[in-house]
Amino acid sequence: MADMNRVRFRPHQSILIAAFIAFVGVLPIAFGPSLPGDSFADEGSDVRWIFVPLLIIPIAVFVWVLRSGTDADASGLRVRGLFASKRIPWSEIRELATDERGRAVVLLRDGYAVTLASVGRDDLSRLVAASGHGIEWHKNKE
Repeated sequence: MADMNRVRFRPHQSILIAAFIAFVGVLPIAFGPSLPGDSFADEGSDVRWIFVPLLIIPIAVFVWVLRSGTDADASGLRVRGLFASKRIPWSEIRELATDERGRAVVLLRDGYAVTLASVGRDDLSRLVAASGHGIEWHKNKE
């Protein structure tokens, strides 16, 4: 049976459109026809190899949007980034806070702070409700 109090926080999906547009925009720069005097293309080739690595940026953004975020349920949090994932049980969390940019941060009992991916100031009440616990949280004054 699925946990009814599970909440998922993800980056806004419109970022995928921007990543796609950036990818398509780089294609003619890297693979377009050579121009006379074009020093970036190999002789007899339409590929400008120096610009091909630019394709990595929109691809990384696309993968980041699909992968990153924060999941919360009664057992704890899972914070996922582009390359790593961290599971944090509620028992390890001392308090919730927000930083000056409005991002949610958990302060752990061992003194470390972890920024929660895609969780903002306005999402804290949903996060606490998913925990099933009473967690102290501090809202920074604006």
